[in-house]
Amino acid sequence: MSSDLKLEAETGRALGSRSSRRLRRSDKIPAVVYGQGSEPLSVTLDRLKFRAALNAAGPNAVITLDVDGTDHLTIVKNMQRDPIANRVTHVDFMRIDLDQRLIVDVPITLVGEAAIVGREGAVVQQQMMTLTVEAPAGNIPQLFEADITEMSIDNPVRVSDLDMGSGVIPQAEDDALIAIGQRSRAAVAAEEAEEDELEEGEELDAEASDGDEEAGDDAGADS
Repeated sequence: MSSDLKLEAETGRALGSRSSRRLRRSDKIPAVVYGQGSEPLSVTLDRLKFRAALNAAGPNAVITLDVDGTDHLTIVKNMQRDPIANRVTHVDFMRIDLDQRLIVDVPITLVGEAAIVGREGAVVQQQMMTLTVEAPAGNIPQLFEADITEMSIDNPVRVSDLDMGSGVIPQAEDDALIAIGQRSRAAVAAEEAEEDELEEGEELDAEASDGDEEAGDDAGADS
């Protein structure tokens, strides 16, 4: 069984930083294919095709890499990027078997509208952006969707709320927090000020009540 996603790669590139810079200027990406007990291969990818593949399938996609006519089943193990342009400058592909289990980081996105959190005067804060999981190579989740529709301050979204899929094991505790509802400092300050006003009002009412009682006692004594 092979993946539906296929990319072509060419061998025979010259090694060294000067050669790599020339490749990048011509919209090529230097890469290495390694693993499964075989010698590493230095290859070249087309930048646009590689970017289109990642955009379509996600960073954990299983990719059949056609290297000079020979297929290698791989996943992207590491990508280096230019810190300024944010362009991929080098890719490490790891050869895999679909039956083997891998540990990968899967992105988490929040879906739905947290209406309850809004009514509580709070905002949603995402605590966990990715979740590390162990999964079969042929069934790696590309994305986890965390539904925040029913969440509230007292009911955060946890790892246990995610749909893991078959054979996927999270590498975090079930009660680890993904998203919480948290009041802003301004909302907390306003609530504390309101509570202080209520307490002051209750104290004034109590003092007034005590004064009325004392006045009544004095009047009774005069009579």
